[in-house]
Amino acid sequence: MLKLATAIVIVSSAMTAFGQVTPDLVVSGLAVDPDPSGRFVAKVSVTVTNDCRGSETAPSFVIITFKESSQPGAKAIYFVGSRVNALKGGERQTLTFDAAASGKQIGLDRHVLAEVDPYRKIAEASENNNWRTINPGSSGASQCRQGG
Repeated sequence: MLKLATAIVIVSSAMTAFGQVTPDLVVSGLAVDPDPSGRFVAKVSVTVTNDCRGSETAPSFVIITFKESSQPGAKAIYFVGSRVNALKGGERQTLTFDAAASGKQIGLDRHVLAEVDPYRKIAEASENNNWRTINPGSSGASQCRQGG
């Protein structure tokens, strides 16, 4: 009987040794809305989902970074973040940030990166899917909506 229980834990990487399902936080949506001039970022919306049914997370954090480009090591020009509520498996939370409130004019040509649980406080089924990125200026902000 012990061998069977061990095999179940090995086969299902999303389960802990005690049979609890491990959560998986994912940035499932990221959208940038332009200001009335169409040149600067007005709002950024990010949707965080716990993809593992039967699991629950503690509260977490999401951070949005505006960078000069998509190149590795590109300079970050602005950060904004917020707390994410505890999420049961299948639940999602959408947060909207008012980029204009920063007093900065962030151009639509900037690279946008959203990352949930950036400090790795929550043990997850996968730590490799906690982020999503877009470059709204490359194809028009209205075409950059992802996720649902």
